[in-house]
Amino acid sequence: MKTLVTGATGFVGRALVAALRARGDTVRALVRRSSDAKALARLRHLGAETRDGDVEDEASIARAAAGVEVIFHAAGYASLRGDKKRHEAVNLIGTENALGAAKTAGVRRLVHVSSAGVTKSMRPRSYVHEDLPQPPSFLDAYCETKALAEDLVIAANGGAFETVTLRPAWIWGPDDTTLLPTFIRPLREGRFVWIDGGQSLVATSYIRSVTDALLLAAKVPEAAGRVYYITDDERVTAREFLTQLFGAVSLTPPRRSLPLGVAATVAWVAEKLMRNPPFTRSEVASLGVSAHFNIQRARKELGYVPAVTVTEGMERLRAWVKARGVDAIERGEITETPPES
Repeated sequence: MKTLVTGATGFVGRALVAALRARGDTVRALVRRSSDAKALARLRHLGAETRDGDVEDEASIARAAAGVEVIFHAAGYASLRGDKKRHEAVNLIGTENALGAAKTAGVRRLVHVSSAGVTKSMRPRSYVHEDLPQPPSFLDAYCETKALAEDLVIAANGGAFETVTLRPAWIWGPDDTTLLPTFIRPLREGRFVWIDGGQSLVATSYIRSVTDALLLAAKVPEAAGRVYYITDDERVTAREFLTQLFGAVSLTPPRRSLPLGVAATVAWVAEKLMRNPPFTRSEVASLGVSAHFNIQRARKELGYVPAVTVTEGMERLRAWVKARGVDAIERGEITETPPES
C-alpha cells in the first residue's frame, strides 16, 4: 500500500513509519526543512521517501499525497501550555489542510491521530466510551484544538473518501521524546507534586499498541467514519504508573502531594496572574482526575488488542533507557536506528 505520514519525525510518526515499512508499504513522509537531522536520517534509513512540506501549507500536502491510498495524519502540536495560535495553526488548520489535500489527491482514507484529551475536564471519566460528549469548556488549547480538528475529520467522512479517528491517551514506550522527557527535569529539580497522592486512574497507550491500531484503522472497512479510544486497557493509578516510569530513569518519586481541590484552585489563580504558572488546571486534571476508557469498540470493530501489558512495556522501556542514557532522553535525542518496541 502507498501511504503518506504527516508528523513523521514525531514519536508516533517515527514508530508508524517503521511499522509500515516492516510490512512492506511504500511510505512518504511529510517533513519540514527544519526537522531534526537525526529524525530525517531515521526515516531514510528505514527506506521512507521524504517530501518537504508543512501541514500549514495545503498545497505541499497535496503534492506529497499524489498517488497515495492512505494518509496517516499524525502531525500535531502537543503541549498543555504554549501559544493558542500555534495550537490552532498546527492542530486545527493543519488538519483542515490535510483533509483538503487528501480530497484533492484522491486519497481513499485518512486516519487521524486525535487524543483522549478531547473529552478531558475536571470530572472523572470512568470507563467511558466514544459517545461521551466534549466538555462545555476546555482546560487548554491543545485539547480544544484537537477536539475541533476531530469534528472536521468526522464530518469529512462520506462517499469515496473515508476517515477514521483514533484517540490514544498517554503515549509511552521506547524512543519516547514526548512524555518521559517532560517529567525528568521537574523530578530532578524537586518540582513534581502528586495530586491526591496519585490515586486517580490514568489511561496509557504503549507506542506499539498505537501503531498496531493505526495499521488496523487503515484497512478495516467498517472503521470508516468511526472514532476509537486506544489504550493499554489496564486500571492503573497515576502513582503506580509514574513510579514505574520514574524508576526506568532511576529517579525517585516525590512524597509531596496536594489535594485536588487545592491544586485546581491554585492553578486557576496562577493561570490568571502568572505568565508561566507552576502548574495548570489541565496538568492537575491529567494527574488528579481519573480517566479510564472502554475500548470494546476498538476490540470488536478493529480487532485491536494491546501489544503488551504495562509491566512488559516497562521492561522494554528500561532496556531502552539503559542503552540511551537519561541525559540523552531528557534532551530528546533521536538515533538513526529505531529501537525495538
